[in-house]
Formats: sequence, C-alpha cells, structure tokens
Amino acid sequence: MATAEKKVVEPTGAVMALSPNEVLIGDRLGAFHPDKAQALGQLMAEDGQIVPIIVRASGPRAAAPWTLIAGHHRLEGARMVGLAVIDAIAVEAGADALQIEAMENAARPSRSPLERASFVRAIAAAAEARLKEQHGDLSPQQIGIRKRWDAMKAKAAHVERDDDLVDAEADYSAANFAALYGWQDATADAMGFSKRSLQADLALHRALIAPFPALWRGLATHPDVGENASALRDIAAIGDLGDRQALIESLIATPDMTLAQAMDGLGLSKPKGGAAPTGATKFMNNTTSNLVRLSAGDQARIAPEIVKAMKPSALLALRAALDARIAEEGIGE
Repeated sequence: MATAEKKVVEPTGAVMALSPNEVLIGDRLGAFHPDKAQALGQLMAEDGQIVPIIVRASGPRAAAPWTLIAGHHRLEGARMVGLAVIDAIAVEAGADALQIEAMENAARPSRSPLERASFVRAIAAAAEARLKEQHGDLSPQQIGIRKRWDAMKAKAAHVERDDDLVDAEADYSAANFAALYGWQDATADAMGFSKRSLQADLALHRALIAPFPALWRGLATHPDVGENASALRDIAAIGDLGDRQALIESLIATPDMTLAQAMDGLGLSKPKGGAAPTGATKFMNNTTSNLVRLSAGDQARIAPEIVKAMKPSALLALRAALDARIAEEGIGE
C-alpha cells in the first residue's frame, strides 16, 4: 500500500503584518522560556523583526483568525513589549510539521559574537526583573551571590577589576536562572550556553556594547572583525576607553581594514597576553574554545568521545581534574 505523500510547505502569500492578538498559540510547540521571549521582544523593538513567525488559518469557530505553528518566543515577546504588529507568513493547514521545523531552523540567522552577547545580556536582564517580581525562594548560596553583585555594582567605577566584575555578573545571572527554572538543565540546553560562555558573552557586552551603544552594531557587521571572537576579545582587552572607541570608529569607517592595520594606524599595540600560541598550546586553545561554544547537553553527549580520544597515560590526570572540578562545583552533594 502506497504511503500518502507529505504536503510540501508553501507560503500562501507574502509576509503579513498581524496583530499579535490575532494569533492563537498552537499545541505543537516546545518548551517556553519567558526570559527568552522578553529578550527577543526587546531586540525586535530595537532592531526590527528579522524572521517572521509561521501561522496557518484557524478554523471557523476559533477565537482568533490565525494559529501559531512556529515562533512562540517571538510572538509572546512581541506581546510582552507591546508591539502593535508582528510579521508572519502563512502555510497551508495540511503542511508537514517537520518541514516547518526545518524551514524555521534554516531561516534563523546565526548571530555574530556581539549579537549573541546582546541577546544573552537581554535574557539576563529579563530574568532579573521577573525574579524580583516573583520574590522567588533563594538558597543561601544564591543570596550570597546576589549580595556580592549588589556590593560590587555600588562601588565607584574602576574600583573593581573588570574580570572580577564579569565573574560576579555571570554568577549572579546564573543564580537568577537557577532560581527560575534550573541552570544546569533548562537554561543551558534550551538557550545554548554554559556558565563559561555566559562569562565570555557578558565580558564582550561590558567592554564593547554597554560603553558604545551607537557603535557596536557597526563593529558586529565589520567584514574582518565582526565574526572573529578572538579579534573582538583583543579590542575588549584595550584598557583605555578612549583608545577602544577610536579603534572601533576606525574599523567602522574603513570596512576593508584589518584589526592589525587599524591598531597600527592608531599607534596601539595588541594587549599583552604572552607570546602567540604555538604547538600544543595552540591546539589546546582551539579545543577549549570550541568546547565553550557547546551547550551543556552537547558537551555531555560528546564526553565519551573526548575520553576515548585521550591517551592512556593522560587518563589519571583527567580523572584527578574531574574529581577536583566536581568537588569545586558541589555536584552530587
């Protein structure tokens, strides 16, 4: 017996501008994270909507003319920030849900390191605001982390080292996530970042986005630097804020200029971080950099492969390092 052919997803028209209140939430949606929705809504309000939501026509007795198929966080984010309209495309009612999911993933643009940093900071801010509204129960450890962050924020500028501020901010944001819905599972996997990558994102935000709200988007789209996380970290490591701004402005004004050329033109030297990595150090840096980009779930899935790739003589050192890290994190207590 022949299997019925699946209907191909075809938009029934051009992008439509709908009121968010004209769209019902369908029942084929994954987990919903309010902070992620709030962050998306804020970014859509600031920068416009990039990816339309996907809808189908509702039945004649439905409470709204359209039913959501994909884009739950964007739709709810638009409602949260009070957007009057949201862009949408319609598909036929019989379209295959798996095809729609594939379309959604293909259409979603990858974020540059600075765009990701902006997104993560918005999520952290939304989590903080919602936790304050809920007055959630905090553990003694989380209360201590919050007090540490509040105390550091209250100090005068440049009293605390930037690295210490980033660490405290990452701890504070992670504590907020944990209090809302569990840091290790829901947040790390659904939002695609670990605590270490959270620290990296917040460091970029603190150095390149917060001080330069009118410049960072131009830097994010620079052909040579915008997608280069290492180059962005080099810019962030420049201690003098005026030099950092001059360098960013120079790069934006001359898109075909490399970071090295821009720094030479301004008489700036690359921040000292030791000699350029070579040999084993270079391979190690590349490995750890790639691991940081993976979610906790992805890291867990490839852990057996990492162990298998280790040379037998290094396994005892690996076990000792794991035992020390487990004790440090208090896992299993």
